[in-house]
Amino acid sequence: MRTSTVAARERRPTARWWALALSGALAMLLLSTGTTLAQPRPLAPELGPDLTPAEIQRLFDAYVIVQAQEALELSDDQFAPFVSKLKRLQELRRRNQQEEQRRLRAIQRLETRQQVSDEEIETRLRELDDHRVQAAEAVRAAYADIDSVLALPQRVRLRTFEQRMERRKLQMVMRAGQARRGQPPQRRQRATPPR
Repeated sequence: MRTSTVAARERRPTARWWALALSGALAMLLLSTGTTLAQPRPLAPELGPDLTPAEIQRLFDAYVIVQAQEALELSDDQFAPFVSKLKRLQELRRRNQQEEQRRLRAIQRLETRQQVSDEEIETRLRELDDHRVQAAEAVRAAYADIDSVLALPQRVRLRTFEQRMERRKLQMVMRAGQARRGQPPQRRQRATPPR
């Protein structure tokens, strides 16, 4: 029985295996959008003009997972639970955002109708506010779940890592929008220190 336990542990995918698998999937996605391996490694994946917002989000979510292992210095034992919990958080955020957008569109439609009572609009606004409170509580619980597999320094790095990733996502979306309009992407130039 002891031999079978050791053999099972040896067959369990390690963090390196997961990182390689995710990197391979990300590379395939990048290659399918026209990015070549000869280009220098970007700060974030390059996007083609034909990607939908949902594809951009999926691509970026995979990129975040690959980058998180290095940024948080996850051990092999931490990696698999962290990935599943992070994916749940990403999906939760996406669903909450979609639901908020749906509710906002409904309120806008109501507001433009001529024969709608203020009471009905007030009710919908309260429902939107309630949704936001519930969404924030669910996100807080998802963070607690992720924090359960991380050491305190890793929890701190996760928060700053997410902030950096959010900035990169905004840059990617801007570049994708420019590519759709046929504009060359604007490169950020670093300020040179005064001499």
